[in-house]
Amino acid sequence: MSISLEGKTILITGASSGIGAATAKACAKKGMRCVITARRKEQLQTLANEIGDSCSVIVGDVTEDGFNQHLVDCAGDVYAIFVNAGHGLDQNTLQFNSTQFKELFELNVFAAVELAALVAKKMVEKKSGHILLCASCLSKFSTPSHGAYCASKSALEAMAKTMRMELKPSKVFVSSVHPIGTTTEFFDESAKRSGMAQSDFASQTPSWLMQPPEKVANAVVRCLKKPKSEVWTSLPMRLISTALGALPRASEPIINRFS
Repeated sequence: MSISLEGKTILITGASSGIGAATAKACAKKGMRCVITARRKEQLQTLANEIGDSCSVIVGDVTEDGFNQHLVDCAGDVYAIFVNAGHGLDQNTLQFNSTQFKELFELNVFAAVELAALVAKKMVEKKSGHILLCASCLSKFSTPSHGAYCASKSALEAMAKTMRMELKPSKVFVSSVHPIGTTTEFFDESAKRSGMAQSDFASQTPSWLMQPPEKVANAVVRCLKKPKSEVWTSLPMRLISTALGALPRASEPIINRFS
């Protein structure tokens, strides 16, 4: 059975570019009303102008005290939320910086779970809704120099599993989204945050492990119509991640070849 999305509202964080922006466009095409949020006002407004009257903008930082509650109050009657805001960090253990580590977890985990919990309260009252948390294929295994990011996405996936069990009796769906490498500004922004001029991740990654943000957006829409526990855009990577988790010792030389 397919759920009609026409007229339903979705709240999307981290929507000023990349996966968030692509998802807003894809949802709007299916007749959804989009409430988009991020810190960058100009990019959000440009996106809202492109989508049209069915899109509204709330500018702010989800890690600021009180903003998530403000976001939920202003968004109104939300059927779905795509918790997508997040950033990376290119930093190995010997370069460990506790401030940067905490900032990453504040955004990728603490703010994400807080917002999801606030929205869940309203969904439980209505006994209807869908929460999607943007994890990563790296929530299943780790790579060198990206331990903080991998750890944050593993934590977010764990919370998604817990929320799914807790909210199922209230008919609230919870899904984790697991993109592979996506052609967005994410990697360059991560490099800058880590003191690097630019990221060479995309150039070192095989083409079959990279995808456009629209592929993730379309997968999110399909999950909204037919809810499932996990959203993957690459069957090979889903199988590989399972194998890597089952064979940790054998997996490390393979991971190092692509890192």
